[in-house]
Amino acid sequence: MDALTAAGLGAVGGAVIEILYVWSSLTAWQQARRKARSKRKGGKLPRLDEYLDPVADSLVAATRLALGAAACLLFKDQITGTMAAIAVGASAPALLRQVGTLRSLRQIPDAPAEQAREVAP
Repeated sequence: MDALTAAGLGAVGGAVIEILYVWSSLTAWQQARRKARSKRKGGKLPRLDEYLDPVADSLVAATRLALGAAACLLFKDQITGTMAAIAVGASAPALLRQVGTLRSLRQIPDAPAEQAREVAP
């Protein structure tokens, strides 16, 4: 998969997650409005800005799209299809967090050499 396609599909995966977040927030707002309407006539309905923060949500969405694109670029040689690329983009924050907690590759080969030095008289 070429780099541009991988980045684009990764961003699509990030966008899917953000769309689901907005949808869940809108659904919660809808439920709160229905509940408020059923309890009292003419009462104050919940405002949309109590459920969505356009500035913060936009920044998080942009960051998620960038992370999705970056994750797909990082793993583009292992990604074999469109759905896999979208899945990598959707899971990018967790995937990159996991990669960031792995021991560095430089430390892994040094471990046997250090053990051999400890055993040698």
